[in-house]
Amino acid sequence: MNAVNPYGPPPPEFRDELPAPPIDPVRQLDPATVRPWQGLLAAGVGAEWAVSSVRRLTAPMRVTTSGALLDEEPFTLRRAVVPDRALDPAQNPGLPVADRLRRRFRVMLPHGSAPVSEGEPCRIGELPARCDRFRDRTGEGLRAFVVSADTGELDAGGSPVGVVAVVSGPPSRYETVAATGWSLATAAVPGRPWREWAAPDGWHWSETLQLDAGDRIVNASIEETWAQDLDEWTGEVFARAPFLRGKRTLGDRPVRVDGLREARMHRFDWQPSGRGRMLTNVVVGVQDGVGFQLVMELPFHADAALSATLDDVLPAVRLGL
Repeated sequence: MNAVNPYGPPPPEFRDELPAPPIDPVRQLDPATVRPWQGLLAAGVGAEWAVSSVRRLTAPMRVTTSGALLDEEPFTLRRAVVPDRALDPAQNPGLPVADRLRRRFRVMLPHGSAPVSEGEPCRIGELPARCDRFRDRTGEGLRAFVVSADTGELDAGGSPVGVVAVVSGPPSRYETVAATGWSLATAAVPGRPWREWAAPDGWHWSETLQLDAGDRIVNASIEETWAQDLDEWTGEVFARAPFLRGKRTLGDRPVRVDGLREARMHRFDWQPSGRGRMLTNVVVGVQDGVGFQLVMELPFHADAALSATLDDVLPAVRLGL
């Protein structure tokens, strides 16, 4: 009787095979699915406010051949239109607004991104632009790029306005990042303001307006949400906030936001780690699957904190729902 070799090959059903590559639903961008994105959020504030617009797109996730979602870093695009006066005057002073933006928005790249090339000439629409490309610091491959341009426009305060796009994804998805991401990042709507963009069907989106008056910064944003009512959306907003150590509620009340049936303002102070107490005003509202939040934070003992509320800003904010 022949002895069975205990070290022989496993039966066929146990043999390892290379898994099939994941399915990327956005590897090829279908122009028919791309819609103009004029935006739903607007703020008619005075020239004392520097207004920046930031929009974010997150692509559908890749799936395995069995339909399971891959647990991986998302493929995201952010595009911002920012006046020079909204940037920190201590960061890269003297540089053109496009170069300042490209350096400033690098902080949005995934941790560990290392530059491969910087200042490559390119275009955003018809605008001359510059592009920086980044790889994963572990050497896996390219993963992101940042592209910026001077729009040639001035804001209401006479400050030059630039446009910047930050696009990133896992290195194994860079072919899509470089193709689909580039097409969207550099898209322009002829004859329309640069804050307008384009969005493919099925992508998650968000819009943010940052209003900077020097002594106050207000961030208003909207996004898609599954929250069904104001209480559920309020809980979601506060759950994302940093740990509100020593939070002391100073009150909350209903407020009016143009375009929303219901909104509420919450006012409290809290103690960030390593900093003085902060006074925070938050307005939340939700309607038709779109969540709205507006936030202003000030050092608790600052002069502006004594009288600053959002009541003078809210009438200027509009949602086109």
